[in-house]
Amino acid sequence: MWRPPRGQFARSGPIGRSLAVFVGLLFALSDATAQNVSVSDYSVPVSRADNLRIDALSLDYQSVGDSIVSQTGNLVLVYKKFYESLPFAYSIDLIGSASFRRDTVKDELVGDAQSNLLTRVKKYRRDEGNFFVFGETDLDLDENNDRPGLDATIGIGWGRFINATALRKAVRIEDFMLDEGIISERLPKETMIELGHIIEKEAEYRELYGDRYQNYWYEDMQNEIQKSNKVLGSIGAIGVLRMQEVLEKERINERFYGWDVSAGVELELLKPIRSVSRNNPAFSLGLRYSRPISWSTQINTDFSINTPFNENFGKRYEIGWQTDFIYEITNKINMNLIHLLNLSKVKGQRARHNNIGSAGFNFFIENKINLNAAFVIRKNETDPWRISFTTGLSYRIF
Repeated sequence: MWRPPRGQFARSGPIGRSLAVFVGLLFALSDATAQNVSVSDYSVPVSRADNLRIDALSLDYQSVGDSIVSQTGNLVLVYKKFYESLPFAYSIDLIGSASFRRDTVKDELVGDAQSNLLTRVKKYRRDEGNFFVFGETDLDLDENNDRPGLDATIGIGWGRFINATALRKAVRIEDFMLDEGIISERLPKETMIELGHIIEKEAEYRELYGDRYQNYWYEDMQNEIQKSNKVLGSIGAIGVLRMQEVLEKERINERFYGWDVSAGVELELLKPIRSVSRNNPAFSLGLRYSRPISWSTQINTDFSINTPFNENFGKRYEIGWQTDFIYEITNKINMNLIHLLNLSKVKGQRARHNNIGSAGFNFFIENKINLNAAFVIRKNETDPWRISFTTGLSYRIF
């Protein structure tokens, strides 16, 4: 499932209030025609998502005469996988980065690499229930350390998540067909849910029919829409073209809804620096929530707290909280607002905070290529405000 990166505008302040007003205006101005189906109507026995992308690729080379004055490069690779069925669920989040630069003193290339792998497995007690046991591992690799850092958490929890991206695609198809005059009005809820299920089963069609699977896949989608008795004549070539545009060309953001709360014991199995002793086992509490507020918006939040099982229980703790908001301005432009807060408390001292707030836009140049631009503000207890602007291309492999 969706899993946010770890992180850190603790106090609202003028910037926080401005963002809140801005988001409120977006809701007030966002669309329109009432749907017959809502995201919470959607349910599937198996819900999955799979995404691999190059998130940042940059190269810089400068020379003066015969001398190289600058040579740098950077690559970030992101992989996310989510699977949830009635009895079992798991998620994988991998971020890997590598960079190099030329040492002008030694006249040689030097580089480093880091990666983080977060895995989570859940087993539900009953197929239709919400109670689960879980295990989670957090692996950090940094070539500058002595060895990998590894944490593990085991515990219990309550809740589920559903990936409703297929239903969002069905709504996009419905919007296009309504605009083109192919259908007379919004499709019934049952039709929309079944259309979402057919879209969700693309992999099954590919496995069953091979290279010709799209013929059968699109035929079944058209038949389902025709059965609604809302089609004016026939779907025709324009309707199929619009379906292809949504399913093959547009970049639809993942839509999740649901929540879970979990509690467990966190164990530090490996310390990346050999000379540093491992921390005591800690109590860990987490809360995650995701929901599309409208068909053009998605909000995700992840809250966690841990405190050691020793004399510092409740006196020393780490709190992490991330909230991100996605708004699809058009089918080619997305806006992302992200707020990260980290609170750290040690015995005898007051809690210290680190904050990151960002506002960015994603421009979909082509189905697999995005241009990303973001304005980022960072603030912690001791350092002054840090403001930056970043831009770059990302490529979605699948």
